[in-house]
Amino acid sequence: MPADSGPIRVVEYTDPISVWCWGCEPAIRRIEYRYAGSVEVTAVMGGLFEDFSPMREYWSRMSGGKWKEPVHGFLTAVAAQHRMPMDVEGMMATMDDFHSTWPGCIAVKAAEAAGAEGGRRYLRRLREAGLAEGRSIFRRDVQRAVAAEAGVDVDRFSDALGDGTAERAFRADLEECRKRGVQGFPTFEVRRGMANLRLEGYQSWESFDEALRALDGDLAARELAWDKPAVLDLLRHYGQCATREVAAVFGVTDDDVEILLEDLLADGAVARKDYGSASFWRPRAP
Repeated sequence: MPADSGPIRVVEYTDPISVWCWGCEPAIRRIEYRYAGSVEVTAVMGGLFEDFSPMREYWSRMSGGKWKEPVHGFLTAVAAQHRMPMDVEGMMATMDDFHSTWPGCIAVKAAEAAGAEGGRRYLRRLREAGLAEGRSIFRRDVQRAVAAEAGVDVDRFSDALGDGTAERAFRADLEECRKRGVQGFPTFEVRRGMANLRLEGYQSWESFDEALRALDGDLAARELAWDKPAVLDLLRHYGQCATREVAAVFGVTDDDVEILLEDLLADGAVARKDYGSASFWRPRAP
């Protein structure tokens, strides 16, 4: 097979608790939905903080002991920039018991051990639980509850957590990050054959479209109508989407999305739930 043929692969080096990784979900959903069959998306767990204590101590020194104030300001500013649903107050309520992002990464690997597709669903649901719902996703009981919510086999998930399978898989991901020189999250590699483009940090969906076209000039996003049935199809496919995600998938503005979804809300076709200054939208049963 020629080096420049075959599907394009997007590798996401990530951590489920990373607020900037959460901000890239609209772009990821656009890739999954508009380029299905042409582009594959996989995730590698990077482990943002093995030990959060040094960061907490740094913020404490910088704020005269009131370390939660700068953390709250940081989370609020990030949410305003990427416009994804975030429960900053809920996240802050879990901070005293938060010591490491590694348990969340290991939980994702446990879900992957229970099935690759389930692993992808689990990563997304874990992000929603931690960042939008303010739940303590570093705790085993919450991780198991999220597995059930994501449709993951909870027994297999628990076995992978308990017998070391998930931790070994996470260690392998850490080694991959080390070998490839990945130090910040999110980092993305867009690969096709021997070609490899790297995108570091928060990215818009337009940046990903440019990278995909750079590897395949003939690649085009699947055509979608901008109308109520098409938006309902998207919501049914994922179960729920943020306003910003609908905008990215269809390539329209947030204002356009709000107008159409408000019409669907008035029709009784969707339900809305707000988190901070952003919203999730769910389809209602016919």
